Amino acid sequence: MPVPDEPIVLVHGLFGSLSDPEILAAFGNAEIHAPDLIGYGRNRAADTSKLSLLDQARHIADFISGLGKGKVHLVGHSVGGAVSVLVARHFPELVESLTSIEGNFTLKDAFWSGQIAVKPDGEVAEIICGYEADPDAWIAGAGVQINEWTSALARHWLANQPPSTIKAQARAVVAATGEAAYLDAIRDILRSGMPLYLIAGRRSAEGWDVPDWANSLCTARLNIRDTGHLMMAENPAAFAAAVLTCLSLR
Repeated sequence: MPVPDEPIVLVHGLFGSLSDPEILAAFGNAEIHAPDLIGYGRNRAADTSKLSLLDQARHIADFISGLGKGKVHLVGHSVGGAVSVLVARHFPELVESLTSIEGNFTLKDAFWSGQIAVKPDGEVAEIICGYEADPDAWIAGAGVQINEWTSALARHWLANQPPSTIKAQARAVVAATGEAAYLDAIRDILRSGMPLYLIAGRRSAEGWDVPDWANSLCTARLNIRDTGHLMMAENPAAFAAAVLTCLSLR
């Protein structure tokens, strides 16, 4: 599999991180980075009370600039896909290509975020506490088979952020994708000539609310067989191969 000259930056979704060694190792010799968003991991102590998706986009833009490598291939999963759209729209000088891994296009994609965004803080914490009580059941609910690695991954993803971050991020993605300007930003990216790749798990692909015009105008779309929304947990090798395949099509 050809390795791109530019770094790849992975932007995680509502829970967890994509910095797991097994996920990163699947990209072979490619230069790969998986930073934590605001409120996650090493940034979990940040104030998220007024968090916006553009704040997250600026955070990723700062990370890319800090690499000192020029443009990168930006790959965003789920909520991270929406963050990546805003990075590409507002900081195009930093982005060689954009890959959306079942990234939020509309409020239909952000349906669970929409539910979390309006719940009281205590109820959000209670929901997440329930997940933490049985991490295997939580990740298995997304179609991930349980083994030693996926069980540990589920525990890590659930522990990577406080409930306050989950609610703040959910609120931010609903606010951003609920605006007509969000889809306009995707149109602008496509018109700019920046490559846009769409990747989904085959089991979850039909539920991804991608507008027909985006499917028609994107550079390529791939569905990863035998996987769902958490394809990187089900099959890291297939996930990495799909990304690298897209990047080889430029």
